Amino acid sequence: MTQQAIRKFKPSAKAKIPAGLFVRLGIGSDEKMDVVASIRAGLAVDVVDKLTEELGLPQSKLLSLIDLPSATLTRRRRTKRLTPHESDRVYRIATVFRAAVQLFEGDPAAARNWLNEPAKALGGNTPLEHLDTEAGAAEIQDLIGRIEYGVIA
Repeated sequence: MTQQAIRKFKPSAKAKIPAGLFVRLGIGSDEKMDVVASIRAGLAVDVVDKLTEELGLPQSKLLSLIDLPSATLTRRRRTKRLTPHESDRVYRIATVFRAAVQLFEGDPAAARNWLNEPAKALGGNTPLEHLDTEAGAAEIQDLIGRIEYGVIA
């Protein structure tokens, strides 16, 4: 979405969270305690495949964002679980994607496009490029909030 389109975008106050994103990914329910327990136990390794599909990214790009080498992913497939630390990084990406889908009133394609488009508020970088760190993810969450309330910097 271009900066001009964002300025014209007026999300409804009742934009809803896409039903079951966390459930589809295997992260747990949208209940915080379920998510925390799932992350601590280590998410099932297939969450990487599911999130790759949801985001419409090459798996190598997602692995780079969560700092998970492909050789490590191969080893994790044998144990069937990610570590809690790896699970937490997957959760970070999923949470931002869910917020972006909510911003675009449940339209995952629009959210994917926005995540991949350079943003002036991010110095010309894409929101996706910021998701490799917790601070970057927080910055994207903040940007989403500013867009929702019409405060575009």
